[in-house]
Amino acid sequence: MYTEIKSYRIFLDSGSQKNRSFTTINLYDTRDEVLGVLQFFEEGTKIVEPIDFDRFYIQYPISKFSYIVDILRNEKPIFVGYWENKYGKYGRICTGKEPVGEGELHASIFNSQVVKT
Repeated sequence: MYTEIKSYRIFLDSGSQKNRSFTTINLYDTRDEVLGVLQFFEEGTKIVEPIDFDRFYIQYPISKFSYIVDILRNEKPIFVGYWENKYGKYGRICTGKEPVGEGELHASIFNSQVVKT
């Protein structure tokens, strides 16, 4: 299931704590409530998943940070999906469908799957 991202906030923390994400992006829905958190880690960091039942966490290598920020700043609409099953956890950030070379298109390919909040 996909939910549209309406806004985001970037956090660039500092510190010396090990196995912690110091770069995170909170994703917000239409009610301005946190949908989930994108966490960025240095390659090889042991990831300790947070236990929080009100939101999801998606982990990325820090090398993907600039790509994710670019999508958040320049694309619209943007959706997030998150699933858990017997194989593990899976998250995705994706844009709406648009024709090649046509610029922005504000129609979604996810109309039947979008959660209206």
